[in-house]
Amino acid sequence: MKPMFSVIVPIYKVEKYLKKCIDSILSQTYTDYELILVDDGSPDSCPKICDEYSQKDKRVRVIHQKNGGLVNARNTGVREARGQYICYVDGDDWISETLLETVYEKGIKKQKSDIVIYSGVKQFENYQEQLPKGLPEGFYDKKALEEKVYPYMMYDNRKPFCNGLIFPVAWNKVFKTEILKEHYCEEEKIRMGEDNAFVFECLIVANSIYFCDDNLYFYNQLNSGSITSNYDKNRFKNNQLLTNYIEKKIGGINKVIDEQINAFNAYWLIMAIFHEIKSGRKNSEIYKHIKEEIKETQVVKNIKLSNLPTSAKMYLILLKMHLYFIAIIGARVINKKRGE
Repeated sequence: MKPMFSVIVPIYKVEKYLKKCIDSILSQTYTDYELILVDDGSPDSCPKICDEYSQKDKRVRVIHQKNGGLVNARNTGVREARGQYICYVDGDDWISETLLETVYEKGIKKQKSDIVIYSGVKQFENYQEQLPKGLPEGFYDKKALEEKVYPYMMYDNRKPFCNGLIFPVAWNKVFKTEILKEHYCEEEKIRMGEDNAFVFECLIVANSIYFCDDNLYFYNQLNSGSITSNYDKNRFKNNQLLTNYIEKKIGGINKVIDEQINAFNAYWLIMAIFHEIKSGRKNSEIYKHIKEEIKETQVVKNIKLSNLPTSAKMYLILLKMHLYFIAIIGARVINKKRGE
């Protein structure tokens, strides 16, 4: 018989945290699941740790592969999954022992929801920070999704730009297996924002979602070597891959979704420039890089100013007029005000 859940853990250079991650999964109060550990060619002791757990617990399956990146590792797990539902846990994070039980009892046992979304916290050394929550807890059928979720999913114009109603990460969601196997991220070259590439698509095709208010996931902020903390000179090209992929998958569905995609594209472009500011490089170097990348990707050309907040419009006008130096100075001023 198929297990109820397949828990997929993509693993690369997380030996310091991996045992805590796996132990939190194997300590679940709900036991009908399989654990798939995808060793993505990790050069440390992670492969050995994975094999040790598989020898001790028959629910653990280990897949060793050459390094292909996070998207590739996740996809390997999805293709191998046998469960009725799939969820992800990153190898340096951990989960509450009641995660699977809570998801099953609230969102699957009676409601049989296509997707269950739960909450979590950022775990720092001495404190926790609540992760964004979406809608009030409860079951949302297709009509409710169309009225209360989709119009604000990627860009909620009731909030500061560009906060969406849905926190677009993979690890706070459980997906019905047939949905994820059909709509996982196919573009494995995406290295930043890869969760966005398939989460929104899965939400669009889902017929029902259950929002669970419980904090069930611990997002580790102690791993300073993670991809989110490093400078990436290819951010503009990555953004182009990401936004093109999203437009291909859900663009053209309706006007509201298209407006959200446009705002999403604008936000990611602006954040790419702020990413440059935080690199510590000189303004002249940043100016040259931004100019080259925007010219090559043509990203500004395709963004429409309508339906964007005034601050975003003004910033994009600077970019459309090639006033990159002013845009850089403006970003530095904003960062300073934020204390960053």
